[in-house]
Amino acid sequence: MAVLIQMQEGESGVKVRINKQRFSIGRGPENDLCINDELVSKLHAVIELVVKEAAKKNEPPQSEFYIQDQGSTNHTYVNDKAVTMSKLKHNDIIRIGMNNFQFQHDASDTLQETTQLRKTWIPGVFLTKKKDGKK
Repeated sequence: MAVLIQMQEGESGVKVRINKQRFSIGRGPENDLCINDELVSKLHAVIELVVKEAAKKNEPPQSEFYIQDQGSTNHTYVNDKAVTMSKLKHNDIIRIGMNNFQFQHDASDTLQETTQLRKTWIPGVFLTKKKDGKK
């Protein structure tokens, strides 16, 4: 499963599953991830899943994710480098406008741990932490 986790001041925020082969990101409401930020283009970037056949018969197919900038005004960044297209790796940081997202691709993620949402003193800002108290 692949997810984007919004990062704010080093803390994890909203987690968005990439549940389509072509996942669009932008300011427009028709996108799979709609970002309300004037620095984000209407269709800013697209994340695409590419499935490659396994090299050996007994191995499962390999899935790779690529992000492609869609000619946005303010560019798409992966690990602070402007990209037009880039293969995504686990824990890459994607910056779109003023928003940072951590890309996670972990086929073994079972989502067994429930995350607790807690409100901060900043209006409209929430943080998450695990039930055991760890962030």
